Amino acid sequence: MNRPDLQDALIAVGVLCVVLVAVRFAFLCASTYLVRALDRRPRQRMLRVGHRTRVVSGLAGFRGAVSLAMVLSVPQTLDSGEPFPDRSFIVFVTSDVILVTLVVQGLLLPVAVRWAKLPPDTSVDEEHDLAETTAIEEAIKAMPRLAADLRSDPKIVEWLRQYEAHLASVRARSAGAHDDPAVLQHQDYLALRLALIAGKRATVVRLRDERRIDDTVLRILQAALDSEEVRLSGGAAVE
Repeated sequence: MNRPDLQDALIAVGVLCVVLVAVRFAFLCASTYLVRALDRRPRQRMLRVGHRTRVVSGLAGFRGAVSLAMVLSVPQTLDSGEPFPDRSFIVFVTSDVILVTLVVQGLLLPVAVRWAKLPPDTSVDEEHDLAETTAIEEAIKAMPRLAADLRSDPKIVEWLRQYEAHLASVRARSAGAHDDPAVLQHQDYLALRLALIAGKRATVVRLRDERRIDDTVLRILQAALDSEEVRLSGGAAVE
């Protein structure tokens, strides 16, 4: 590629980058106001976001994989055997546009996110609390019937009343009352259970070291302890 072609290619890269960003911002703004004009439901209004969020969405629009695959699929020659016209120019411009959008927009994106001051996304926590609360409520409702069907000892049913304390903890946490006694008691319960698991793990390792159990039994016990610890640690992390 000679010097005049290089200059034309760089100009084309600059123009295309500006056009791509401008079209993305225009689409985001136009689609937003179109949806607002057509959908007046209160639920839709709750989903509305401000211009700061749209700026972050506009800068987050990286391009690359599909564009690069398409430009590299351009044949080297025509069916007549002649070189494909301006193929090197097309590959150069496309590659540079991809590079500029990745590097420039990638460097600007963290700055835009800090400027936008986006609220934390609590949807995962809310869905987790909803699922956990519903599951515990239905388990408590089903407990008398299941106990009767299985002819369980009443003492075992009483042991399972911890579900009610767990439910109170989840409800308090969902309401934002992290200092509620139910939440604090549940956290103490998890901390004690995790400490007991650590003690049990040390014990089985000691038994193996004393050659009172072999490695096979140790691995089975450790797998069970690991599973219990992961389950409890997941609940503790959500707290």
